[in-house]
Amino acid sequence: MRLSKAVETYIAHKRSLGLSAEGIRGDHNWLLRFIKAVGDVEMSKISPARVCKYLNGTGPVTMNWFTRYYTLSPFYKYALARHYVDRWHLPLAKPKVPDKFPPYIYTNQEMRRLIDAADSCHHPKCLMEPHTLRMLLLLLYGTGMRIGEACRLKIHDFDRDTGVLTICETKFYKTRYVPVGQDLRQMLGRYIEQQWSQRPHTGDTPLLADWRGVRITIWCAEITFRRLREATGIRRSEPARYEPRLHDFRHTFAVVRLVTWYREGKNVQRLLPHLSTYLGHFRIQETQHYLDMTTELLEQASLCFELYARPEVSLV
Repeated sequence: MRLSKAVETYIAHKRSLGLSAEGIRGDHNWLLRFIKAVGDVEMSKISPARVCKYLNGTGPVTMNWFTRYYTLSPFYKYALARHYVDRWHLPLAKPKVPDKFPPYIYTNQEMRRLIDAADSCHHPKCLMEPHTLRMLLLLLYGTGMRIGEACRLKIHDFDRDTGVLTICETKFYKTRYVPVGQDLRQMLGRYIEQQWSQRPHTGDTPLLADWRGVRITIWCAEITFRRLREATGIRRSEPARYEPRLHDFRHTFAVVRLVTWYREGKNVQRLLPHLSTYLGHFRIQETQHYLDMTTELLEQASLCFELYARPEVSLV
């Protein structure tokens, strides 16, 4: 059986079992990548070496290796049971799980430096204008949304009356509603007026666009931010594979929210599911990945525990 047909029957089988549409869609997308990598050939002609090449990719082992493996593993079990293949094609030994990449937590001072430098660091050939770059940074810092989600926003996704952003087609193919604070709400309103008041637009017009009125791409946003970060001298103090990224604003939002709850004496464990929903995570464990402990967070947690153990201790 050809690979595309085998994938089609496998996905139909998963649907018949009543599995969630989100999980099925994710598996389907990874299997389509597998077809693209090895070609739409007879499954019996795909060698174990070719499968290993697909799993290994071209760079160092990342968590994507395990995502690919745990997508292909049940697919090949299904194929073996139906005699599409006559042997197991996946490697028996798995590589070591890579260490979690440490996020970078931006300080308030660094955020101000980035915002203030947006105009002076603007490159004449850059498609993204300074006011759009500032709005993007404020959106990521103030909502913790993913960079792809911010780039896909349309004008009608922002409700000026309620201050709610509608995030469509997220990482897990769901839609969620993200309320924003009063300051960010006003900034979004002013940005829309500056960006679109003199240009033709509809509700489907991109919220964040370049000087041509074209939607900002993730690639354009990352290149522009890298130039801004280098100009402001914001970098890690210790060696790492990556310097601070746009995605680290998502980490920063989560950690700042947790620290704030600790300072306010809130029940963080009870509020954690709310943060998970706000960030658009499928499971609460996904949120815990973002809440890497910083020194400040540990200090706040220790203080809260001390207050619990010794009520006479003062916060002042």
